Amino acid sequence: MKSTVILSVAAFAAGAAFASGSLERDVEFLRRFAPERDRQLPGAFVTNNCVLASVARDGAIERYPDEIYLDYVLPYTVIREEVDDWRAEFRERFLPLVEGCADNYEAAVKLDRTIWDMIGVHYSPKRDKARQSPRHSMRIGMASCTGISIILIDACRAVGIPARLVGCCWTTIAGNHSWVEVWSGGRWRVLASGEKEREDSIWFLEYAALADRTRIDRRIYASRYSPSPAGTRFWLTWDHPQRVSDVPADDVTSRYAKRTRLAVVASKETLDMGEWREAAYALVAKHSDEADASIVCAKPADSLAQLRESKPRYVAFLMRPDEFDNDVLVSLKQMMRRIDDDPYDDAIWGIVTGPDAATAKRIAASCKPDAVSSVLATTGVDADVVTGEVAVVSDAFPKGVWWRKDAAGSVVRGTVESDSSPVFASAWREIDPELLLTSSHATERNLEMPFSMGNIVVSGGAFARVPRVGALDGLEALCAPQREKVWVAAGNCLIANHLDGGDMVMTALSFGKVNQFVGYTRKTWFGFAGWNTWRYFGKFGYPLNTSHYAACVWLQRRLATRDWKDERDKMGLAWDLDATVLYGDPMQRVYVPRDEPSDDDAPSLVVFPDSGDGHRIKSILEGYSVFEADDFALVERTGK
Repeated sequence: MKSTVILSVAAFAAGAAFASGSLERDVEFLRRFAPERDRQLPGAFVTNNCVLASVARDGAIERYPDEIYLDYVLPYTVIREEVDDWRAEFRERFLPLVEGCADNYEAAVKLDRTIWDMIGVHYSPKRDKARQSPRHSMRIGMASCTGISIILIDACRAVGIPARLVGCCWTTIAGNHSWVEVWSGGRWRVLASGEKEREDSIWFLEYAALADRTRIDRRIYASRYSPSPAGTRFWLTWDHPQRVSDVPADDVTSRYAKRTRLAVVASKETLDMGEWREAAYALVAKHSDEADASIVCAKPADSLAQLRESKPRYVAFLMRPDEFDNDVLVSLKQMMRRIDDDPYDDAIWGIVTGPDAATAKRIAASCKPDAVSSVLATTGVDADVVTGEVAVVSDAFPKGVWWRKDAAGSVVRGTVESDSSPVFASAWREIDPELLLTSSHATERNLEMPFSMGNIVVSGGAFARVPRVGALDGLEALCAPQREKVWVAAGNCLIANHLDGGDMVMTALSFGKVNQFVGYTRKTWFGFAGWNTWRYFGKFGYPLNTSHYAACVWLQRRLATRDWKDERDKMGLAWDLDATVLYGDPMQRVYVPRDEPSDDDAPSLVVFPDSGDGHRIKSILEGYSVFEADDFALVERTGK
């Protein structure tokens, strides 16, 4: 590192403005957010890196704020590749190239068109690994799109241009890609690293426009050094084909993906009521960054003509509780398969409602929860289903068992003799879970504990527990929750069927602060849609809205194509066809964060950003088959 020290001293001698407070801040920033492997880097390396970064900023073509400098000029790595001492050499070699450039983007384009022959590196799939350091790539003379991007980003940072790596797994073709963004004119601008293309002619933008917002592994991410405010990390294929990395990132899908269409459907009577109308406006405002939203004034069950005309990707039916019952729900389910000519659901849809307008407005405006960290279940789940606390009143034998995991991972187990509702009530109070996952017997008025050992009922607009099913004595109210929640009633008959303001689903939405609720509106013995909603949500890492959609279209696909050897299966699927519903904002995306999706044989879902526009899967990996409808594709494994 001798040359770096010499250049640093020379920079000081030339009068570079670099206050000791700034140096301390920069060193502290790098140390605080360094990965574990970098904690032992020599102090001289870190200090010299900070000095040279500050010198580059002082001489940069454009001014930019500290937060841009700290994350996108100061760092010595881009995506935690092997650490190289590149900054001094790159500055010395590349600074003359950008003299006279009008702005950062023009300078970055000039670097991209010049440096590759200078350093002897070009794209090749035969490179050693994806995220190579600059010197590794220079030593072997080749790099992947990721390695090429790392070099260009470091070249930009060396001359004071903020730059970051952006990448994704493609949605409609096999593979993935990485590229560069540079900060210029107060915004991020796209650069196709190593391809000498400007923004208006970059080949991959048409594929990036098809990014799937509904899947965490099909979104577009931009790297950063410090943790993002949302805690987002890069989903990468550099080291493992399906894993969230340790690289902090921002989700930038909305900058690339096509805007989608949202229809908020409400009757004139509903929209004429002030608070209900405000709920419609709240839905439009919440999704304005990514959706072209419109309010359709029509009775929901009579809105087919308007939906056929606009072909929305998402539909929110805003309905007062006196506007619908199970017959209306069934008609909506059937109508949503008739927007186009195929027999499948033609949009991701949900019902925004509540026993009062205030509840509907809360659901419409809220973005909580976004990532589930705690769960209360009345069915079997693993202790690691979420990162935080878990309470399970189990439906497994022997009956009466329960267990709880605290935030530190310690598990306590126990049994009850006859009534497990106190276990449910205490977990409801102490954990205040973000997710409810339930099965066992239920109706529009109650949720039985497993093996009928206790009961949760509606009482006075709230939930209460009683020690026995059918009992009236011993009623004890559950406390009002603080956290907003989601509820997956994977195995409960009738619990989502709406009767009046005092039923289970209305109480869950209002008193329970449940913002999304998936459940059955009729009795079922088959449970395909409910349990597969949980399968996609809890095991695959799909958001709840897409999980319910995936379960429904998979059911419809099986019903249409399977070679039926057992007619009972066909009968079960047909019975489940119109049996489940999603209450809540259909565009809200709530996840159970997963480092790795479950290895399962359920088909993977691709949701096209808009309807019938010819966006199709371009290629598919060996060992998989693909089925395409107008609005989605199911990708199924055919072999390993």
